[in-house]
Amino acid sequence: MSSPTPYIIDTGVLSDIARGDADLIGLMQDYDKTGQPLVVPVLAAVGALLDMPTEEASALLAGLTAFDSVEIAPLDGIEQAAKIADLIGRTGLSPWDAHVAAIADVAICPILTLDAGKWNEASGPLEDPLFTIEIADPDQ
Repeated sequence: MSSPTPYIIDTGVLSDIARGDADLIGLMQDYDKTGQPLVVPVLAAVGALLDMPTEEASALLAGLTAFDSVEIAPLDGIEQAAKIADLIGRTGLSPWDAHVAAIADVAICPILTLDAGKWNEASGPLEDPLFTIEIADPDQ
């Protein structure tokens, strides 16, 4: 039996987790319980922590590493740095979102996001579109 395709968590989702969004934290816990692989790009975590620079935010994001299904994706050398720089230049994405896009593009995995429109727009200049899974707001 093959394992499920990993989801790449984007900066927006990580920012809301860093703010203590109980629904998103619960969703991450549910994914962990079901064994859904999740990838946290390290630059996306940087972007989230710039958005919410508190010790509590750092602790909430660090808590994701306790989940069995979460993998932290570090920067992986000059080749990946060049890919991120290329994506920033072609799409206008921030460095943290470009890291998300670079991982999603290479791994051919969907981006877990609160804003699929941002990723659809970023896909325009790319040869292959980025795939997304948009988390619906239950209040809307």
